[in-house]
Amino acid sequence: MFLKILLYLIYYCFYLLFPILIFLVWQLFKNKKSLIEIIILILIIIFLIWARFVEINYLKIKNYNFEQNKNYSKTLKVVVFSDLHLGVYNNSLVVEKLVTKINNLEPDLVIIPGDFVYFIDEKEIENNFKALKDIRAIKVAVLGNHDYSKKGTHFSRNLSSVLESLGILMIDNKTKIVSINDSLVELIGVEDIWVGNPDYSILKKDNSSAEIDFRFFITHNPDSLYEIKDFSADEYKKIDLMISGHTHAGQIRIPFLYKYIIPTKHNFDKGFYKIADIDLFITPGIGTVGLPLRLFNFPEISVLDIKY
Repeated sequence: MFLKILLYLIYYCFYLLFPILIFLVWQLFKNKKSLIEIIILILIIIFLIWARFVEINYLKIKNYNFEQNKNYSKTLKVVVFSDLHLGVYNNSLVVEKLVTKINNLEPDLVIIPGDFVYFIDEKEIENNFKALKDIRAIKVAVLGNHDYSKKGTHFSRNLSSVLESLGILMIDNKTKIVSINDSLVELIGVEDIWVGNPDYSILKKDNSSAEIDFRFFITHNPDSLYEIKDFSADEYKKIDLMISGHTHAGQIRIPFLYKYIIPTKHNFDKGFYKIADIDLFITPGIGTVGLPLRLFNFPEISVLDIKY
């Protein structure tokens, strides 16, 4: 409770930047002796205002191409977004704006690799996320590390239940096969590596006779790749593309410094990686944790044009 109150204080204290900026501008005209110092302070305040009130609220759409092979015959348009972090910093307005933009893109599939909440009241979950029901595409998701409660599994189960009621396929430690554009697409998800219990055995080959055209592996934290990279091709299914979030791409991307605050053991950032014959895509996310700031790092809806 104390931490939640502190986060609310941090959130609203940023509104003080505006009177401080006005005061500094007044001092700039009044006091010529401290010209350089005042200008530096004004620039710092402007950067903070940009990061807190401008960049953080501009939802960017970015397109990526993924070509599995040169002789492709099929395509998928996949929207990926993660790390909404609704609670102390974000609310349902973000979701409504997000859904409108996604529907305008007309995707075949929407993938959400976790971190839906950030210190949210359990009774507010359904009201905050209800707009997700209006996404006009197949929706699939896993939970992230912030979606679990330290008090037990009740919270995560309730969150999953609400999201499922909104038409989202929750695949934590589950698989699901869907038909899209005359293709069979397999969706495999595991729980978060930090606070969940990921069951990688669901990646084992089975006796299914289904001819899978494309296979996604979805998990919140990209570090999970290092848990599966040495799996035998004879025993385990081939992953066509792994999808993750979690990193926020550093959230506040101060050059040369931001990588030191990304919560990953394996130097992941954003975009595409290929490790041990596994292709991975990391979306930079939408929300924030810690400080309600994003700098040089707009919230992003990632659009993957997949050719296979």
